[in-house]
Amino acid sequence: MKKYLYGKRKFLGDIISGKSGLRFSDIIHYSVMENELIRDDERTKVFEIPKEYFRLYVNDKEINPADMVGGTVLSMPVDRCYCVCLSSKPNDQVLFDRFNADVCLEIDLENLLHFLSIAVQKFEGMSVIHKDVSYYPAIMADAFPDVDSILFYKRDIYSIESEYRIAITVPRHRTHFKSEGNDRIKMFSDDVNDIRHLFINGNTPEINKSYLTGVFYFPEDTKPPASSPI
Repeated sequence: MKKYLYGKRKFLGDIISGKSGLRFSDIIHYSVMENELIRDDERTKVFEIPKEYFRLYVNDKEINPADMVGGTVLSMPVDRCYCVCLSSKPNDQVLFDRFNADVCLEIDLENLLHFLSIAVQKFEGMSVIHKDVSYYPAIMADAFPDVDSILFYKRDIYSIESEYRIAITVPRHRTHFKSEGNDRIKMFSDDVNDIRHLFINGNTPEINKSYLTGVFYFPEDTKPPASSPI
């Protein structure tokens, strides 16, 4: 299965050349992005459940739903994690424009997940979860959201992105990484000027490119010559 990552060549060039692997960002990164079209507060998911889904009784007498002001608003926090947001749409001009992108990477999903599953084994409790994003309206038309998949919900105003999300999760009690020099590094920061990003790199360019199966450039005539690393 193929998925697609849109972005700027100046940022994704190291992935194309095999110098580095994908970047996974703290989930709060998406709430402070400069691009307003894709900015979204991922720290909390808010759902409005229609009032018709509930029945209220006073002394065994049912209250008419029409007398209620509105539905019930559920606000659910999302556990901090590192994410990368892919799309199911290949080489799509609308998405190039939406993401202010000039390159689109074609990713072999199975190869990427295999690579990640091996990499995270080094860290106790760390895991990889992934799923198509479910898009929901301002007022939920169906049943309650799946509380075990809150990370994979977004408002339907973002549905054009056709997102496939991969997240690296860590146990809630873990707060720090240790560097090779035995320094303690905070996993997450609440300072928007110090948001954490996680790169998972292989030991060779070939490993880093093992899940990269194609590159699309926009406009097409900006594609570099074959001898160029990007």
